[in-house]
Amino acid sequence: MSDVFDALVAEYPAWWIDFLGEHNHVGGAATTRWLLERSGLRPGSRMLDCGAFVGASARLAATETGAAAVATDLNADFLAAGRAMPGGEGVAWVTATTAKLPFRDRTFASVWSVDSSIAPREMTRVAASTATVCLCCEVPADGRGGVEAFIEEWTSLGWEMRSHRSLSLDALQAWRNAEAAMVAHRAKYEARYGKRGYLAQLDLLAMLVESYERGAAGHGLFIFGRG
Repeated sequence: MSDVFDALVAEYPAWWIDFLGEHNHVGGAATTRWLLERSGLRPGSRMLDCGAFVGASARLAATETGAAAVATDLNADFLAAGRAMPGGEGVAWVTATTAKLPFRDRTFASVWSVDSSIAPREMTRVAASTATVCLCCEVPADGRGGVEAFIEEWTSLGWEMRSHRSLSLDALQAWRNAEAAMVAHRAKYEARYGKRGYLAQLDLLAMLVESYERGAAGHGLFIFGRG
């Protein structure tokens, strides 16, 4: 892990940074590569990483495929750290929200959101006519429509699902491991987050564990394509 990322971790005490790391999503770099292998990216094709944090996915895509990658996030500190990390020079860094992307229609060959806010209509707007959408995300998994409703929202926008891999068990284990570590090393994390902050973050993890254990939430990788 780079000194730049270590400095960012020190500045932003948050369980999701501490336990998920640079590839800040369930499954880490392995799931980034799973998406990349199915993204259809080629040298020179434009890729957008929405809610990119430090742009690990964008940097990997630019380095390994030669894609012209763009990383967006509302937090300029995250983007500055990503720019200074290995591969950051090959990515364009733009402060923006996924709900209102500052790009023209049909700009990108592949649009990504990895465990970040998803805005299907806006992501569709900026995707080229033969693009892919690559997602690592939480999806509903109970009797209120579940993953089928999630897929139907994308198909209603003209997409078809081309690949899917469930990560629900991986996510549950990640949340359990984080919760257990925070309990086992309470003094360390109380010092890092403050007593109230520690309890708030531990409560959030406990809620995640419970929702996944009772099947109210799930997690998955999705590739949608069109054209």
